Amino acid sequence: MHAALKKHLCRKDELEYAAILLCHSGEGKATTRLMAKEFIAIPGEECEKQTEQSLSWPFASYMTPKRIETIEREGLSVVTIHSHPKGYDRFSKTDDKNDGELFSSVHSWFDDARPHGSAIMMPDGRMVCRTVGADGICASMQSVCIVGADIRIDKQGECKDDSSEYGLRIRQTFGKGTFDVLRQLKVGVVGCSGTGSIIVELLARNCIGEIVLVDPDCVEAKNLNRMLNSTAKDAEQRHPKVERLKEAIREMEMGTRVESYVADTRNTEAVNALIDCDVLFGCVDSATGRYHLECIATAFYIPYFDIGVHLEADRRGGISHADVAAHYIYPDVAGLMAREVYSSQQLTAEGWKHNNPAHYEEQHKAGYLIAVDEDQPAVISINMLAACLSFNDFLARLHAFRLDDNADFAEQRFQLAHGYYQTKAAPSRVDDPMFQRYVGMGDRSFLVQKLKQ
Repeated sequence: MHAALKKHLCRKDELEYAAILLCHSGEGKATTRLMAKEFIAIPGEECEKQTEQSLSWPFASYMTPKRIETIEREGLSVVTIHSHPKGYDRFSKTDDKNDGELFSSVHSWFDDARPHGSAIMMPDGRMVCRTVGADGICASMQSVCIVGADIRIDKQGECKDDSSEYGLRIRQTFGKGTFDVLRQLKVGVVGCSGTGSIIVELLARNCIGEIVLVDPDCVEAKNLNRMLNSTAKDAEQRHPKVERLKEAIREMEMGTRVESYVADTRNTEAVNALIDCDVLFGCVDSATGRYHLECIATAFYIPYFDIGVHLEADRRGGISHADVAAHYIYPDVAGLMAREVYSSQQLTAEGWKHNNPAHYEEQHKAGYLIAVDEDQPAVISINMLAACLSFNDFLARLHAFRLDDNADFAEQRFQLAHGYYQTKAAPSRVDDPMFQRYVGMGDRSFLVQKLKQ
C-alpha cells in the first residue's frame, strides 16, 4: 500500500498530489494505532490548483454521504495526505489553516472521538503525520511504520545524540540512521527463558530504547542451564523471570527502559502493552501463546518474529533431532498456523487444559485430545543459535544488508543433526483464511476483542 501511495504522490513532474487514507484504529496501554486499510487517490486533473509548492483539491467530492456512512459503520479514521516534491518535511502555515477548517467538519460527521489527521510524503517515501482535533489543534504522531518484507519505522522528532562508547560500535556497524531507530524502538518479548532471555540480551546490548517483558513464570532450577542472567538464588527464591531480566538490563546501564508483566498473553494489561510495541518477539513453546501473538500482530500491523527449538534425545546418550526455526510474520503473508508451526488441535487441547484440567485429562486418556506441555531437552547452545538467527533477521529487515530479497527469508531452519540450512518465502495471506479477514482491523478484530475481555 505504501509503494502504491508513493507511486501516486511522488511523480517525475514534481507537482504536489493528494490522497485520502482510511484507517482502522486500536488502543494499547499508552498509545493509539492507526492501520491504513485503503487509500483514495485524487487525480491531478481534478485539482483546482496544482504546483510544486501548493495544491487545492476537491476533498468534499470524494466524501459522499454513502462513503461517510461506510466510514461511520466500519469505525474508520480519515487521514489526508499530500506530497512535498522538494522534500520539505514540515507542515506549512497554509496546511495548518486548511487542516483546521477541514477537520472541524470531519469530526462533526461522527459521534465518537475517533482520531483523524493529515500527513505529508517526501520523495523518498518518508512520511510525517499528525492528528488534527475538532478544535484544529495538531499533535505529531509518534511514528510511522511500513511493515513488509523490509521494516521501515520513521520516528517523529529528533533522536537525542548518543556519544557512548558502546553506541559508537553499533553506529560503526549499522550507521547513525539505523542506530537512531534502534534507540527509539519499543520491542515486546513474550517468553523470557531459553530463547527469550537471549533475545532480551541482544536487544539491550544493541541499545533498544524500551523492552516490554511478558512471562508468567518464576525462575526454576531447570532453567539455569539456558536462561541468561539467572542464578541458583533466583531459583531458590522463585524470582519472576521478567523481574530477573529487568534487573539485569538496569545493571547494564546502557539506557534501555523496561516494562515487565508477570503474566501471559491471556492478561489484558499485558496485551495492551504489547500493542504499544513497534516489534514483537515470540519465544514461547505453546500454540496458545503463538496464536495470541498472531492475533495482535495481524490486527495491528506489528512485525512479529517467532522462534522455535526442537531437540530430541535418542535415550542412548545421542541426539536424533536438533532443529531451530525462525519465522517472520507480516501483513502480506500467511501466519504460523498456515505454515503448520502449530495446529488447531493443539489450541483446543491447551484451551481445555487451562480452563478445565480434569476434562482435559479425561479426554486425553480417551484419545480425543493430544498431549500438551511435555518437557523436552534444552541446551543453551541450540537456543542461542535460534535466538541469533531470529535477531539477525530482525536487523536485516531494519537495515537491509542482505544481498538477496528479505522476502525469501520468511522462514529459516537449521537442522543441526543433518547439517542442513533452509530458507523459504512465506505463502500469501490469501492462503491463511483464519487470519486474513482480521488484517489491520485493530480493536475491531474479533480475535483481539476476545483477548481484551
